[in-house]
Amino acid sequence: INNRDIEHVHGQCNPTKALDGNSVDVLVTGGIGAGAINKLNSMGIKVFKAQAEKVGDNLSLLSEDKLSELGINHKCDGHAGDCSH
Repeated sequence: INNRDIEHVHGQCNPTKALDGNSVDVLVTGGIGAGAINKLNSMGIKVFKAQAEKVGDNLSLLSEDKLSELGINHKCDGHAGDCSH
């Protein structure tokens, strides 16, 4: 699914727009803010932290329960460190 909300002001992402009407259960991401996690969780979508560079590798890790779920306590301070998004 292409991210339809890739260009947005920090803190103003819109997961509903990003998903472009597609129904999903899980999102795997390299970085995400707490507000977006809250929005996704409220939609019934679990959010996991990517560990590999390739989508297929992350899907394998997800199916093996090797990815960490990001919850409402996850904090991303802007675009610093390993929280690229």
